[in-house]
Amino acid sequence: MHRQLVRRSLPFSTVLLLAFLGSGCGFVYPTPAIPEAVQKKVFQVSDPIALLTFEPGRTAGTVIGEVHGWPLPHLEGGESISTSAFTYVGHFKVTAQSEEDAMPSTAQGTRTVYFHESPPQLSLGDAHVYGTGQEAAVDAISMSFAFKEGHQLVAVRLISQQKSARPFAYKGQRIEPPATRDTGEALEGDYSGELGGYVLRNINE
Repeated sequence: MHRQLVRRSLPFSTVLLLAFLGSGCGFVYPTPAIPEAVQKKVFQVSDPIALLTFEPGRTAGTVIGEVHGWPLPHLEGGESISTSAFTYVGHFKVTAQSEEDAMPSTAQGTRTVYFHESPPQLSLGDAHVYGTGQEAAVDAISMSFAFKEGHQLVAVRLISQQKSARPFAYKGQRIEPPATRDTGEALEGDYSGELGGYVLRNINE
């Protein structure tokens, strides 16, 4: 009974002081867990959308990913095609290297864009999936790279210019891609030893 009375009579400030002293003796409060969805919203962390890999010697490489920002035609009833239905596979050659560390600094190449009437289960570990579906367009791409943290991180600027396009079928309709389509993306990611390349995310600008 006496212990209960003493415990109830402790001021809140004393409790905080004891907690502080306890932390100096090795006690550490656990870091509050932040749900992943909240982290993405607050810290503007997007899902991985591309994988950048270099060939041995870093004179060429490949980039696979999802297309974002396509000005898609609207279908009857106001229905539109989701951009998640488009993937691409690009191949490029390095055109310049950094004078500081000889890492690639710019590159040029082409990428083929594919439409998936039923959006596939995408995995950056399965590059084959990104090159399936109906071929919708071919783009010329130019890229710039900035490596950080001992080449473990990379910032990428990807500019694309549509060079050709072809119709694709969606729910029995013939969809004509826009005649022109120029896009620019800012991406950033870290190196994955498991995938052998850089896992890229969109940067919210």
